[in-house]
Amino acid sequence: MLHKLQTPEGKKFKMIVAAVFILVLSVISTITFEGVVDQYNLPMSEWETSLFFIQGMWTFLYSIIFTILISIPIGILMLGPKESNA
Repeated sequence: MLHKLQTPEGKKFKMIVAAVFILVLSVISTITFEGVVDQYNLPMSEWETSLFFIQGMWTFLYSIIFTILISIPIGILMLGPKESNA
């Protein structure tokens, strides 16, 4: 299966996964960090370092999970078996 990632379709797939990760990371980080500010009425200037670290870890974890979930159907479509119309 890994040899498929070296093909042109595989390289396109890796670029799409990277773009999806960046998009998901930006959305999740906005939601997570603004959620704490709104929920607890705590501006970021008053956050402790540990709170930044914890929120950053949650953001990273959720971004990886959502990237994997979004990449599964994309991978099946791009790297799956091709149907031939003969």
